[in-house]
Amino acid sequence: TSGGGSEGDHGDAAAEERLNNLRREVKSFTANLGTMKDTVKVLEQQQQGGEDEYPRLTCTPDVSQKQANRMNARFMEWWSHSACPDQVWMENIRGIFDDASHQEQRPAQNYLVLDIGCNKGYTSADFLDALSPGTNMNPSTLVGAIRAIAREMNTKFDRDGGVCNDSNKPLNKDRNTKSTMEVHCFEPSPATYNMLIKAREKLIPGADESVAKWHIHNEGLHEVNGQMSWHSACATAVGDELCTIVPDGTADSITVPVVTVDKFLDDTYSSGGNLPLVHMLKIDAEGLDPAVINGAHNLLKAQRAVMVMFEFNPGLSEGKGPPHGMWGNRGNPRKRLLEVTNSLDTLGYDCYLDTRLVDENERSKNANLKDAPALYRITGQCLTDEPGVRGWANVVCAARKFKRASGELRSLASMV
Repeated sequence: TSGGGSEGDHGDAAAEERLNNLRREVKSFTANLGTMKDTVKVLEQQQQGGEDEYPRLTCTPDVSQKQANRMNARFMEWWSHSACPDQVWMENIRGIFDDASHQEQRPAQNYLVLDIGCNKGYTSADFLDALSPGTNMNPSTLVGAIRAIAREMNTKFDRDGGVCNDSNKPLNKDRNTKSTMEVHCFEPSPATYNMLIKAREKLIPGADESVAKWHIHNEGLHEVNGQMSWHSACATAVGDELCTIVPDGTADSITVPVVTVDKFLDDTYSSGGNLPLVHMLKIDAEGLDPAVINGAHNLLKAQRAVMVMFEFNPGLSEGKGPPHGMWGNRGNPRKRLLEVTNSLDTLGYDCYLDTRLVDENERSKNANLKDAPALYRITGQCLTDEPGVRGWANVVCAARKFKRASGELRSLASMV
């Protein structure tokens, strides 16, 4: 008798477990229904759209809210998840750029990267390693050169490995390929500029003969051309984040030339309206990113920049110190992130908030942590409120004209 009762209990338990599994499946299906509807909408857009560009995505209110909930929770889990993102999109960057060059029927054109707000040069090093690793200019060799220069000067540079430990990034497994490319590094600080020149001499001897060019310019980028006053920190401190534009007449300020992206390209490449293809327009202008974007209007209107990345840093104007830059409540003039991304949308660009994936270190501290996407969508009502950034964040955009670039970013933001 006891044996029969045990079998019945096991049977009831198994049925209950199947029922619970079914409930979980239904709950999961319901939770993802908005995303499924969104996916169907993308497919419909792809069928209806022409072949000129990747279809623009718009989010349903449900999907937008779901994404906002996860993104805001992510800011609480790791405040700097967008300040120091994984940049997963970099994994396929050579293919993205090659496709864009072939699409524009310019397969022989050099890769062209504009690194605006170069600072210690780690973004330049990232792209040189990704596209021309045989040049041996990468975050690891760069930090070695920077520290050697500091020793020669009997000093130590603040955060010499980069504010996000950039020097520890994994290197390209291909160590031999050398590609024709140009990286233009714009650094307004004379002290940092001189350090970068010395680093280039150590890392790329005979730089003029190298197929991969690292051009270093002691000037700032803005929405106007001319001269501007810059903080006195620009003159002496290497990599000082306070190196920014200040009001004319500021005590101890220095004068540094500024130029727009459009004028620089016209002067450098004698474009005469025939703009070169810029594979990456990177901007980190200490709060003046909207001004730099305004100064690249012709480039962006013609969709001659395959990708754009810039920093959103409202904290520069919201702290206790004197405000500087255009982001945040005390920005001058104030610019909102969605104002800038909406403008880029009208020019044909989809934008995303870059982020960090949930890694094993986080999971070891919280086993119940939910997955997070590599990118959060902004364009197309996918982000409807200014993000609650703690510190600063990074935004990456792709021109819908370049289908692979747009598609790669879209695929990394598919989970919301």
